[in-house]
Amino acid sequence: MATSKLSEQLFSRIACVCLAVSGAVAVALVIRAKLAEYPPAAGFDLDLILAAARRVAGGGSPYDAKVATTVESYFYSYPPWVAQVLVPVSGLPTWLVLTASSLGAVAGLALIAALLPRSPIGRPVVAVPGLGLDAALLALALAPITCPFAAGLLFGNVDVWYPLLFGALVLAVAPRGGDGPSWRTSLFGGAGLAIAAAVKLQPATLIVWLASRWPKKSAPGRWLPATALAAIVMSVAIGALSVLAAGFGPWRDYLSYMQLVGNGVLATRDNIGPASQIALLLGNPGLAHQLAPVVAILAVVSTVVVARVVDDPLESVGWAIVASLMVLPLTWYHYQVALLPVALAAWTRSRGSIHSKGVNNWLLAALVVADAAMLLPVAVWIAAALVLIAVRLSGAELHVSQSTHLAS
Repeated sequence: MATSKLSEQLFSRIACVCLAVSGAVAVALVIRAKLAEYPPAAGFDLDLILAAARRVAGGGSPYDAKVATTVESYFYSYPPWVAQVLVPVSGLPTWLVLTASSLGAVAGLALIAALLPRSPIGRPVVAVPGLGLDAALLALALAPITCPFAAGLLFGNVDVWYPLLFGALVLAVAPRGGDGPSWRTSLFGGAGLAIAAAVKLQPATLIVWLASRWPKKSAPGRWLPATALAAIVMSVAIGALSVLAAGFGPWRDYLSYMQLVGNGVLATRDNIGPASQIALLLGNPGLAHQLAPVVAILAVVSTVVVARVVDDPLESVGWAIVASLMVLPLTWYHYQVALLPVALAAWTRSRGSIHSKGVNNWLLAALVVADAAMLLPVAVWIAAALVLIAVRLSGAELHVSQSTHLAS
């Protein structure tokens, strides 16, 4: 029996390596072909950031004076510090920076996958030898065929770093009735959250999740204040360094820029945010502007509710991540890569349990739906729901084990 399991594990690892290599080659060939088009159909998000960085290097504002006012146009809309950080590489070819960014993002995903089985939140009830390696190989194998992630790589969007940044927070989440993460992991989680929030803004709602969950007395409870404090301190530090480097001018430009962009067209097929989709469904595109702040408020309220009501920390943070993706008026298909660490944690903690096959099936269904959603982007929310179902199932046996441990 042991020999059979070892052979099955070896076969699975070889299959993952083959799938990872073939998938990576396929994605690389597609990106290369798209880069050769004129204008290039790949790396355009990254090219906008590099162009903004070149404007900063020349002593100007990162924001183009000819601001776009429709989400069907592409423009640099990140906070000033993103362009400032990339000034040293702004003179390099886009394809080179895109390659480095893609490799780094994939490596970040694999790193989180490898660490999850050793973390309190992703550790299975029964120890599984070599699970960290298996998880990393699985992540590498699935990355090229997970279309939201592959699309982010193709566009050169910074969202491909979400698995690492959000994954750092997931690693820092402690289960109830079990051991908590180390101080180092807690600080790593806070730093990841701070960087994600400083890039895209809406992940800042996860600080609200931390604050709302704090009084729940997680065991042990030190991870909450350490993670929250690290996120707040690093967010302030990022803003302060940006101001020290270029003053308040770029930030004033940023606020003015966002106001102009906010007056543009929000309701489009590709903007999968609730405000956009409801407005389209009702046949009133202009309604999206009125609905956007309502949706944002509801998302923040939902974040507080799931922090207080949902007992399983992994499921709770999963719901909070989904809510964070709805805060801004613009939400794109590839933002859903933020759920990859949650999905991987559900997979790792279910290994060796009676629910492992069920978790596998729900996650596979989520992958299929996410890929099919390339044709109808809004359907990716269904994939998010399927991931959360898998998370709920993955924690079933774990909760029984923890209750028994506490009772004894």
